[in-house]
Amino acid sequence: MFTLYQYLHCPFCVRADMVANYTGVPHKKVLLLNDDDETCHQLIGKKMVPILQPEDGSAMGESLDIVAKILSMAPADKQLQPARQAEKVTALLSEYSSDMNGLLFPRNILIDQPEFATAAARDYFQAKKEKVIAMTFTEAMSKTELYIERVNEMLSKLPPLKASASLGMDDVLIFPFLRNLTMVKGLEWPQPVKQYVDDIAALTDIHLYWQQAV
Repeated sequence: MFTLYQYLHCPFCVRADMVANYTGVPHKKVLLLNDDDETCHQLIGKKMVPILQPEDGSAMGESLDIVAKILSMAPADKQLQPARQAEKVTALLSEYSSDMNGLLFPRNILIDQPEFATAAARDYFQAKKEKVIAMTFTEAMSKTELYIERVNEMLSKLPPLKASASLGMDDVLIFPFLRNLTMVKGLEWPQPVKQYVDDIAALTDIHLYWQQAV
């Protein structure tokens, strides 16, 4: 059995978590506090999640490397379908990344998440992410209407997305970023996109934020 160190909110952690859950490879999860630098440095020498630690005590980072490692332990009927449209969709997501960050970063600490269970963890995250978006979280929240307009535009441009009974690499690369947008109240989700997010979450046992949205 391997151990998966992660945060709930981290889209790269979601990549590893969804594949671990889907394949059914035995594992345990450890949800770290966001300011827990020490554990990451002890395991892989730098602050990064997710981290996979096999029973032999070694450890590895990088979400897609972890996905590949999990798949190497998974049965043949739980391998992933190859990517077909991830490049196109992730390019679109990247185009709107600053708008998404403006919405998501402050909301991460406004909702109940285990990695932000302490004031120190919340302060650590806020200080780092305010540097990324070059404004305070208060300023970012004041721009919610503008960011929502932009992200609604992005959602409307998404190509048809449809979940199947088997997971694909497209889903691993696309779903985690759409999933995090479920923490934002007021977005206009095209019904097929919302259905896709709900279906992949059900297939991979990933938490969605619809009930916590701010």
